[in-house]
Amino acid sequence: MLNGKLIGEELRNIRNKSGKNIDIISKDNDIHSNTLYKYEKDATDMPLGLLSRLLKYYGIDEIIFFKIISEYNHIKTREE
Repeated sequence: MLNGKLIGEELRNIRNKSGKNIDIISKDNDIHSNTLYKYEKDATDMPLGLLSRLLKYYGIDEIIFFKIISEYNHIKTREE
């Protein structure tokens, strides 16, 4: 099972690497900045359509994103 906190953390990392602040990303994707901030803390309840839209906005392939998250989740699980 994928961890929503890891997904949110990776979304925050991607946003930070994009050089755009949360207000710009929120406006460009028609969501409130507090909502995006919440999902960057824990994406467990994030609608898949929004996740897909954000990944497309950042130019990230969904399959690659989930493969990275899955591998990172596997490593984190082994460490615990």
